[in-house]
Amino acid sequence: MKRLLLTTLALCLLPVAAQAKKLDVKELSANSTLTDKEKGIVYSADKALNDNVADMWIEGEGSSGLGKYVGVKFDGEVEVAKIRIWAGCFIDQEFWERHNRIQDLEFKFPDFSSERVTLKDVMEPQWIELKEPKTLDNFKIYLRAVYAGNTWNDTPITKIEFFDKEGEISAVENLKVTASSEYKDEANAYAASKAVDGWMDTHWVEGGASGEGESLSIDLGGSKSLKRFGISTGFDATDSFFAGANRASAVTLTFSDGSSEDFALEDRQGLQTFELGHTTSTVKVTVKSVVKGKTTDDLYIGEVRFWQ
Repeated sequence: MKRLLLTTLALCLLPVAAQAKKLDVKELSANSTLTDKEKGIVYSADKALNDNVADMWIEGEGSSGLGKYVGVKFDGEVEVAKIRIWAGCFIDQEFWERHNRIQDLEFKFPDFSSERVTLKDVMEPQWIELKEPKTLDNFKIYLRAVYAGNTWNDTPITKIEFFDKEGEISAVENLKVTASSEYKDEANAYAASKAVDGWMDTHWVEGGASGEGESLSIDLGGSKSLKRFGISTGFDATDSFFAGANRASAVTLTFSDGSSEDFALEDRQGLQTFELGHTTSTVKVTVKSVVKGKTTDDLYIGEVRFWQ
């Protein structure tokens, strides 16, 4: 099975993630939404809040959508200091180039102030830091300019996140990974890199038998003090897909100093998280046991994450 495919104030684009606490969003709405009637898909703004690369908000103007906005609402007042955005269609490089990508955004706040930012035309998440943190319960994000796609004149946002000024924990990014085996296909859709790409709807699939004893070797890019570990196991696109494929029921993490820790997993969809207390530069994740699927003897791992 294959995966589906203003008063202008200066803002700073951060090259790397900063320590910050992610804010929970109560509602993400938009004043324009694309509906694919043939496929029955609504590209609503709330889809930009999840971790699925195939879900996204797309404006529905039949044009680039300039002047349209996404409305952000929190459950009470919060301090917003940083925004992280996946501006464009992140399914793959071809779809990225075929769709418009956002060039300029404008943030309009309840105190009637506004700030504008220019994004790079790169297929990677970009960090935006407000000139000053804003305490608010809602604001709007307007499309002001785009880099033109080579096929379609519509503008997606695949994902967006909001952060306060400070926090005690942040995700380790730019992970490098190799696998004990990979399921091969022409599109390389099940490579080890899919387990650390940040998307829950892409998967590493082992190329052996049941997946028991298979492993992912992850390079953290230097010594990190890890506080938390997360893993999503199984093909969790639907309930039937999840039941059909193998799922890990226990894993062992082995660290660069040779120590290890065992984790028992629940047989459920979604990301499971566990507390850690290791300083390490590498982590090997070994599948110790699996729950057999009803229709295929292939193990799927959707995502492996670490926080420091």
